[in-house]
This record gives sequence, C-alpha cells and structure tokens, in this order.
Amino acid sequence: MEITNSIFREYDIRGIYPEEINEEAVCYIAKAISIKCEQENIKEICVGRDGRVSGVSLLNALSDSLSKYGIKVENIGLVTTPLLYFAAKKSDHKSGIMITGSHNPKNYNGIKLVINDKPVSGSEILKLITSKKEISINPEEIVHKDIKDDYISEVVENIKINSNRKIKIVIDCGNGAAGCIAPALYKKLGCEVIELFSEIDGNFPNHHPDPGKLENLKDLIAAVISSNADLGLAFDGDGDRVGLVTNKGEVVFPDKILMMLSQDILQNKKGSIIFDVKCSNTLPELIKELNGTPIMSPTGHFHIKNGIKEHKPLLAGEMSGHIFFNDKWYGFDDGHYSGARIVELISKQNCDISTINENLPKLYSTPELNINVTDDNKFKIIEEFSQNCNLEGEKITIDGLRINFKNGWGLIRASNTTPKLVLRFEGNSENDLKMIQSNFINELSRICPYIDINLD
Repeated sequence: MEITNSIFREYDIRGIYPEEINEEAVCYIAKAISIKCEQENIKEICVGRDGRVSGVSLLNALSDSLSKYGIKVENIGLVTTPLLYFAAKKSDHKSGIMITGSHNPKNYNGIKLVINDKPVSGSEILKLITSKKEISINPEEIVHKDIKDDYISEVVENIKINSNRKIKIVIDCGNGAAGCIAPALYKKLGCEVIELFSEIDGNFPNHHPDPGKLENLKDLIAAVISSNADLGLAFDGDGDRVGLVTNKGEVVFPDKILMMLSQDILQNKKGSIIFDVKCSNTLPELIKELNGTPIMSPTGHFHIKNGIKEHKPLLAGEMSGHIFFNDKWYGFDDGHYSGARIVELISKQNCDISTINENLPKLYSTPELNINVTDDNKFKIIEEFSQNCNLEGEKITIDGLRINFKNGWGLIRASNTTPKLVLRFEGNSENDLKMIQSNFINELSRICPYIDINLD
C-alpha cells in the first residue's frame, strides 16, 4: 500500500477518510508506534476515539495491530482527547493514542499520540514507517475500561466552587465527543446546565464543532441570552479546546481568557506562562506586570507540550482555544477542565464573567483569519512572503512571520493541520487595526499575486 505522506504532520497525523487515512494505513502506523514503544520500553498503551463515523473501525484496526506487536492495549472507547490524556497520565506507562479528526471537516480522521509522557509528531512516525524496521509478532491482550467517573471525581475534587451561588451554564458540545463527559461534569460541579447538541453524531448536523469560528457560536450566544445564563462554553470535536461566551453574549477570544486566568494564577504563585505566536501583545505585558515570565511559542499542541516539559510553566495556551493548566492539573490541553476553571474563577470573584472581561484592556484585534491554499504550497508561500516582505517592524520568525509595529502587529503562518494560511492582526485602535491588516494583505498580494485572497 502507498502511504500518503502529507497526513503525517508536525503535530499529529490527519487526513481524509478513507482516501488518505484508513484501516490499512492505521495498521502501518500501529507497527511504527510499536517500534517507538519498544525503543522507549513501553509495554502498555491507552487508546480511544472521538465520535466520528470512521472512528469505530479505525480504533479496532489500531487496537488489533498494537496487540499483535506485543503492546497491551487499554481501550477506553468513545472519549474526548483530554480523557485519553488523563488515562495516559494515570497509567504506569504514560502513553496514549487518540483517534480523532479534531476540528477538521467530518470526512477527516487522524491520530494524536503521547508516548512515555511526551508528544510524538506525525513526521517521526513517518520516519519509522519508511525506515522499514521490523518488530516481532508477540500477541498481547486488549482490555476495555471506562475512566469517565474517575476523571469527573478528580476534577470535582480539584475545583473549588462557592456553594452559595448556583452558576447557570450553557454548554454546546457541537455533536462532538464532549457530549460524553461535559454535561455530567458540570452537573457534578453543582452548575445548572443547559445543553446544546450533546448527542454525539459524527455528521455534525447542527454546526461544525470548531469554537474558533464565530459562526459556530451563534446558537450558544442566543441560548445564553435567552436563558439569562452566567456563561456559555463551546467545545471542539474532540473536547481539547474551549470557546467562551459571557453572560452578555460576548465572545471572549482565548488570549483574553489567558489574561483572566493569568491574573488569577499569578496572584498566588510566581512562574512562567506560555502562549502562542497568535496571541495579543497585551498578554505578555499583563504577565510581566504580575511578575510572571511570558514565553512565546510556535502554534500547536506539540510545541506547547514540549515547552511545558522544558519551562514547567503554571499555565499555557494558544489562540485556537487549547489551554494547559500546570499549576494544580496535569499540563495537558483540556477544554472541559478549562471551562471548570472559568466557573471556579467566577465563583471565587463572585462577579459576572462580563465584568472580569471588561476590567481587562480592550483589544482591537481580528479573530483567526484563513486563506485557502494547498498543502503542497502553503509553506513555500510563507517562505516567499518572509523573504520579500518590505513592511518595517520587529520581525519574529519562530512560526511564519509576525511583525510587531509601534501601533500593533500582524501575523501570517501556514496551518499545520489544514491547507490554509492563518492570519491575525491587532492594533492600538480600530484605525490602526484596519491599516495594519490592509498593509499586510496588500504586501501578500504584491509578493504572491497567484493567491486568491478571500479571508474567512
């Protein structure tokens, strides 16, 4: 069989089912993972899947292959990625594999991977496949386990909520895997829970489960306002990202969520906070004011997790809504736990989330913007733009090109998970924002006239 090399990405493995990723491809991947496990002396691994239609057969193929190559498999079934990470943290071998297409369209699927408590990139797995290394056949058992109750119990023990105030929350699971855990978790935390689209359906009949896109939050905003709720939370397809809507129906971008959480955490502890290259300049300024150490990272859970290993920060996060708590939690990205910490924050401060939001600096920024290109040319476009861009400012090249100006900043980078360019802009005022965005787009048009620039 021909393996499609483009599915092996910097963060993980992801492609269209069944053309690019299928049961046969997963067997090759399982063999490569087994070789990696042998190198790391890992004898057991946790596996799970999200709610995508192709998930059942891919998980079965993965489990059967791993067990054939001598890896004991703990199958935790239909779960979110945070539940898989939790199961891996709790196991002696600290290893797990999640079958998930995350926030990609419904015809995608993929694999997120942690071995020996470290993230493993798709590119490393591809090298093991192409090396044609061999591993002996030595069948091991597959055991089935449900860890949801263990996870809920530990979160409830970890989060402190004032019982004098019952917090009303709307949760939008987007028909993704979060439906298997989020409603039960927030009820157990003592919240009054209004559910939207908790039924798990891999066809995503109501809206696509990507809280990073404002159009996917319309139902949540409407429900928060109509029910007079304290807040709204939205989760992506595999539950490792969170979106936040205030009691006034305002969307809070993740860099502003990180500001709220940084303020809370740095009041009691001092340390570093990691954020990705797409976040507001106001975030590192706020961290410094609170005597914390800001650390900018390339985008992607793979990079953030490696940064957490290196710097041991109190908190980490990125604009896509992945938030990693490392102060009193396990340091993996967890949308449900992030939501619980936001509820804890409201309870602790005994005020509305909109008040906390309004007390932070006002940001003049865009959401994440995308331009459709191809997987074949996206990195070449970024290289071409970076080499030929004439805009004056401080240039940061850790991930694409970010330029800091006196009145704001602009960013262009290649998505590692989709055939898109990712852009974001911020200004000191509305006019500064418009000017920076316009200058960036004009420069992109000049350098790469062959691109169809339609921002979405």
